[in-house]
Amino acid sequence: MSYVITPFEVSSKAMGESARCRFVHLYPAIATRHSDTIDCVFRVNGRKATVAISCAGLKRRADHDHTPLRDQQLAEIAALHLRRMLEGGYDPTEAELFVGEEALRLLAKELGYL
Repeated sequence: MSYVITPFEVSSKAMGESARCRFVHLYPAIATRHSDTIDCVFRVNGRKATVAISCAGLKRRADHDHTPLRDQQLAEIAALHLRRMLEGGYDPTEAELFVGEEALRLLAKELGYL
């Protein structure tokens, strides 16, 4: 399956340069990393950056809003979260980014999915 996430560039405080971001793929990390997340992998200036979206948060959001989020929407939410974190000083070489239920709700609402 192919997802359409346009490559983007943001000013990164932590990196001291522009961060060029490219979406690579989305996959359930339950089997691969033994993590209860959906992982969205990006390349930031060639380095891997993972945005991990909580499966439990996704389930609660779907139950509450009666609208499950599609993979394309999850990739767009992850891209927005990565953009915001890079602008705020996140260094992609440190650790993965985690999107919990509340952040997921806010980002999805901002993008018009809820």
